[in-house]
Amino acid sequence: MDTSAVASGYDTHYELDVKRLDFVSPGSSMVATAQDVGIFLRALNQGSLLNEQEQAIYSSIYEYEHTSLLPGYQSIAGYHKGIDTVVIQFVTTTGGDTWTISDIVYSRIVQILSK
Repeated sequence: MDTSAVASGYDTHYELDVKRLDFVSPGSSMVATAQDVGIFLRALNQGSLLNEQEQAIYSSIYEYEHTSLLPGYQSIAGYHKGIDTVVIQFVTTTGGDTWTISDIVYSRIVQILSK
């Protein structure tokens, strides 16, 4: 896979760029660009990804968002129906309490876009 368009991530436990690691976890994992995540969330929300019945089931169980944390990376992606916008944030998790800080920053970005 050509990972040149994928954001780099670093972790204190691994010397190289972690985007090249093959993560195996019970929930599985994938590597995608911010653009790919946006296209997926938009298609999921607009109903072009699932048929009507599948869409109804999905909508009753899940929100149109995604959060992820792997060594070196943290991502938040969500569809915001009120402003018909997908907001995606990829953050390196090097040092500090990046999860809390990035969650605050993400919320502020959505607030700014909503005005």
